[in-house]
Order: sequence, then structure tokens, then C-alpha cells
Amino acid sequence: MTRTRQLAGPARRNPLGAYLDYRRDPLTLFYDQAVAHQGSVRLRLVHEQLHLLVEPEHIRQVMVTNVDGYTKGISYRSLDHLLGPGLLTSDGPLWKRQRALIKPAFGRKHVTAEVPLMVACAERMRTRLAAHADSGAVFDLVPEVMGFAADTVCRAVMGADVAGVLPRIEADVRDGVDWVMRHMASPIQVPPSVPTPANRRFRKVLTRLHSVVDDVIAAHRTDSGSADLLSRLLAARDDDGHAMDQAQLRHEVLTFLLAGHETTGGALAWTIYQLCRNPAVLGEVVDEIDGQLGGGALDAAALGKLELTGRVIDESMRLHPPAWAFSRTAVAADSFDRFDLERGAMIAISPFVNHRLPEFWSSPLRFNPERFTMEAVRARPAFHYFPFGWGAHLCVGQHMALTEVRVGLAMVLSQFDFELVNGMRVKEHPEISNMPGPVLVRIKRRRAGGNGAVAARKVEPDAVAAASCPVPHGGAEAGR
Repeated sequence: MTRTRQLAGPARRNPLGAYLDYRRDPLTLFYDQAVAHQGSVRLRLVHEQLHLLVEPEHIRQVMVTNVDGYTKGISYRSLDHLLGPGLLTSDGPLWKRQRALIKPAFGRKHVTAEVPLMVACAERMRTRLAAHADSGAVFDLVPEVMGFAADTVCRAVMGADVAGVLPRIEADVRDGVDWVMRHMASPIQVPPSVPTPANRRFRKVLTRLHSVVDDVIAAHRTDSGSADLLSRLLAARDDDGHAMDQAQLRHEVLTFLLAGHETTGGALAWTIYQLCRNPAVLGEVVDEIDGQLGGGALDAAALGKLELTGRVIDESMRLHPPAWAFSRTAVAADSFDRFDLERGAMIAISPFVNHRLPEFWSSPLRFNPERFTMEAVRARPAFHYFPFGWGAHLCVGQHMALTEVRVGLAMVLSQFDFELVNGMRVKEHPEISNMPGPVLVRIKRRRAGGNGAVAARKVEPDAVAAASCPVPHGGAEAGR
């Protein structure tokens, strides 16, 4: 019998292997081991072997050339309890059918039509921020931008008449995510049907979310004049002329509420954080925004001209990708250049790791939007940068998410100066999304003709900070 070839991995006498390190800080564990082994690596987590694939050809085999040989991995099973088998958690024929139905609803013309809605939601965020500016008090930016993201996604998905339930939806989604994270990390995963105190609370959260979504779906079935995402999903038909049933619509709406809330809110917070640490870039971004808006309203035409702003968002998502890892499970045995995987093998693919590897990026910890000029993007090899996935599983909401972050950034920088308190470094929270927190800031209303970099000059730029910083990400930087 031929011996199965294995990836190299760290030698650990601890019976738990790397499990405790994974629980404490998976980002540092993944990064350190990928660097130490100069590529893909095998990690033992108690009795399981996790294969962290880093090298582009290894990732390509899983995500492109043999994509049907892998299903979504263990992390998606816990998430399925919250969302149900929607586009994010499903596999196989159901996933293919749902993707074909849903993708047209995120076309560029639909995203462009949503820009006025995004601007209105950003204006409400600016009103809240103005109160902080007037008080002069230090506050955490993250809840404010998450509120903007929740406001935008709820209205874009379910329509304008959801203001009364927005706080409840946002709180229930957050509570649901907390339950998923605890369930995912538990060595013994108790199903939600078991009536533990935590499970009973989770079931109440699900009941409230399902009730709100079902009510909105019912209202949309009698309203043919709506133009939101849910209306497009109701009208979608597959090749056989079949529409989504009630349960599937609910799964997809919940998926969009979660994905659109966490990823865009986190990306906006990380981008503002990075700009505050890089005042020269911040000044250029503010000049670009002022030049395009000219004191007027933000519209889709002006938004499309914010080229540097877009590159800044891309560079922020390089350092802090919202989807910090994807998990897969091998459906059948598979062979790679120097190792084999057995059926059921656990796989992790981490944009966070690949986005920071010295083999792929020059001065990887330095914030540098010039990495995303058109020429640089065209020349970049595959799987060095993939914050929204790759291949068949590329996120259908990518364009909408990037547009929303650009709207939010342009709106707040056109009115406020931001100052990070004491130049603090923000801790990463790798949950379902890579969330920052807290981002403690003080803001001021911008003077007419003022430069948004003024307040941020109190913070040393990342180019200097990174040179003396031996660790790869904010959690370790914060001295945990």
C-alpha cells in the first residue's frame, strides 16, 4: 500500500496540537506557520488535521480546477443553524440553482440604482457623527459604521419601510453571530434543539428574525411596485420557470442581512482606521473627494471618479479582508504536487495570510494604495489577493459592497476630520467576518477648504510603524 504523502507541519507534543493557539488567535497561528513552512502547512487540532493551503496552485485546485471535489467546510455548518441553506452555506445543485437565480439581482445597473439609498443612509450616519463632533468626546467608530451598514442592507434588501425594526434586526443578527461563534469553537457542538439556556435564547432570536422576514416577504407579494432586492428575488425564475419558495427566500434574505452588515461595516471601519494612520494618503483622498463633489451631492457619476478612494479601500481590504478564511472539506481523495488528501480532509484557505506574505508582497505590512493601480492589478498573479473569494464562489455582492463602502467613506470624509485616540492600534476579531474593535476616535467638523489630514497628523504613518513592528496584525500589535 502506498503511504499517503503529507504536508509538513509543526511538531507538537501537546495532545491538543495547535488547538489552543487556534482558539486564542487563528490569524497569527496561520500566518506564522505559513511563513515558517514557506507555504501550505498541516496543523493538528486535537484529533483533526487542518490543511492550510497557501500556494496558488494548491488553492486553484480546490477553488477552480476541482471545485466539485470539495464542499463547504465545518465553519459553514454552525452558520447554517442561523441562516439556513442559503447561498452562503449551501452546496451542490441547490447552490448552483440559487446562484443562477440570485446573481442577476446584483447586476451593475441594480447597484447603480441603489446609490441614492446608500447616500441617504450615509447622511443619517453623518447626523449621528455630528453629535459626536459637537460633544468633542471620544467614541467607538465601529457601532456607527455598523449602523450605517445595517441601515443600508435592510433597506436595499427589504425596502424603505423597515425603520421601525432596524434596531431589533441589528441586535438579533449580532446575537445570532455570537451564538454561531461559540458553537463553531466548541469541541462538542450541541445542536440548537437541545434546550440549554444559550440555545433557548438563540431559538428566540431565530423566531424574531424569521417573523420579521416572513412579514416583509408577505407584504412584497402584494406590492408589485417595489424595486428592492427582495422584489427581484421574488420575480426570479430558474430554467424550468420555478421561483424560490418561502423558506428559501427567508434563507437568502437572512444571508444578505448578515453578509451585507458585517463585511461592509467592518471594511469601512478598517479603511478609516488605516487612513488615520497614514495622513499623507488621507489628505490625497480628501482632496479627491472634494474635487469630485465640489460641495454638491454625491451621485453614481461622481462616485465612479473616486479612483484613489477605491484603491485605498482595496488596500485596506488587503490588510484586513472581511472574509479572513474559507473552509472546505474533501468529498473524495485528491492528490497535489507533494501531498495527498483523504476523503473528509479539512482545508482552510486564508486571504488574510496570502494578502501579507513577503513572498507575494513587497513590504507587506505597509499601507500602500499604489498596489492597486490598473497596471499593478493586471500584473498580479492569481491568489495573491482575493478578499471576495475566487472562481465559481466569487461573492455575488462584491460590487455592491465596494460601492457601499466608497459611498460611506466619501460622505464622512467630506464633512469630518478623524483623529485616532493616542494613535492606538486596533485589535482584529476574526469571527464570521474580520471585525475591528474598538476604533476609538475623536472627530471635528471640517473647516471650509480644510484638509482632512490635519487631525490625523498626530498619528505616525504606517510606513514608519510597520518598519519597527515584528508582528503581522492588530491583535498581536495591541500586546495581547
